[in-house]
Amino acid sequence: MQKYVLLGNWTDKARETFLEIPDRVKLTKNIIGELKGSIEFFFTMGEYDFVTIIDMPDEESMVKYLFKAYEARYITIKTLRAWTDTEFTKMVSEI
Repeated sequence: MQKYVLLGNWTDKARETFLEIPDRVKLTKNIIGELKGSIEFFFTMGEYDFVTIIDMPDEESMVKYLFKAYEARYITIKTLRAWTDTEFTKMVSEI
């Protein structure tokens, strides 16, 4: 599985329907699950409204999710590919 960190903000469209955000989170979890991935949501204060950690089987699955997320126009996100400390150590040891 590949790990991704998403730093996100609600768009004006999402803020106008703020009470629907829990339903959209549930929908997001279903979409990620259909793509054989998993997601953890963290709602935050400060520069970003939320942070998610997503595990996906491959980049193609992640891109499919991102297209669906952007299509809805409820969020803006920065996507970061992430590695665990174990994965990073293995990469460095192979240099």
